[in-house]
Amino acid sequence: MNLTWPDYIESNCRQNYSFFCTTDYLRNAYHCTALISVTLSLFTFYAIIRVTPPRLKNMKTPLLITHAWSTNLDLMLTVYSAPMVFFPSASGIPLGIFGSLGIPVKWQAYWGQVSIFCMGLCFVMLYENRQSQIPTIKFKMKTKRVRQIYFGINYIMAFTIMLPFYLEDSNQIELRQYRIPCPAIEFFDPKTYVLLKGGEIVPFISITISLVLVIFQTLFFLLHTICHLTMITNSNISDATKSLQRKLLGYVSVQASKVNSKEIRSIDFQISIPLIAITGPILYSLYADQNNYYNQAYNNNSMLLMAFHGILSTTCTLLIYQPYRDLIKHIIFGKKEDEDRRTSMATASYIGKGRRSTGTRIVPPVETSI
Repeated sequence: MNLTWPDYIESNCRQNYSFFCTTDYLRNAYHCTALISVTLSLFTFYAIIRVTPPRLKNMKTPLLITHAWSTNLDLMLTVYSAPMVFFPSASGIPLGIFGSLGIPVKWQAYWGQVSIFCMGLCFVMLYENRQSQIPTIKFKMKTKRVRQIYFGINYIMAFTIMLPFYLEDSNQIELRQYRIPCPAIEFFDPKTYVLLKGGEIVPFISITISLVLVIFQTLFFLLHTICHLTMITNSNISDATKSLQRKLLGYVSVQASKVNSKEIRSIDFQISIPLIAITGPILYSLYADQNNYYNQAYNNNSMLLMAFHGILSTTCTLLIYQPYRDLIKHIIFGKKEDEDRRTSMATASYIGKGRRSTGTRIVPPVETSI
């Protein structure tokens, strides 16, 4: 059985490659990342389901959907496919379970692109949820049925917009002629798959439409929210409420009269911080393509940065929302926190009784340090 492609060429330039260029480094790094991210993901699912308070009930379903797609993308990068890519060429080799099971590489790439598109739709969902909670906004989806149809159409497009390209048969022998000079030895593995030779119209149009749809919808809900919180006036809403709504512009928007602004943290961190882990490798791949730059160590580390998305996403979710932070504190400190809370309540009760005393002796207030 031939272990390499027939275009394999012996070369001395690969002898200078470091450990960071090898599959052993990338596979082990993927596995270590997966151990942490999967553990955090399971705990986050538990936190969202069990301790999300009633005041955030409108956010519970979008959070679960977003976290589910985030976990899927994380597992795709670290366990299922675990790709080793060869920028600037659009090629790679799977190191994960799907490759061992014999699933074609192009369908692994298809599912990876669908997962990224669906993550973009999750951003749209979170911003739409925030927009729908602003009382002054009249043009919004008011029923659950309309919302289901709207996002159902979006998800259908996510699964079909790239499908025509992957249904086409590709000549791998021809595509490999456009390979990079002196690639890593893994490039010549029979499992390595080349997606593009460059200049294809169908994937360019599909990716462009996907980006436009996600960006347009995200900006629409975001700018619509900003407009109503900063410019639109409504005589039925008091100045105090309008002021509080403006303060909640960066917060998860729920009924202002029912939520203390200190209890909720900005959803923008939940979106922007993990987004850095995805956009960073994409920008590097564009740079490598434009400059025909090849560095396998940088390629491996860029994919690891993308795989780190799961850890960033779950960490943001757990730390932004106070109920989840309280759950973490309770797990870490346990009974000590409960005892401190009971002591504080008992002290407050004693002071209150002393101040309400009707006797001749006045009980002075107890001084406490903050």
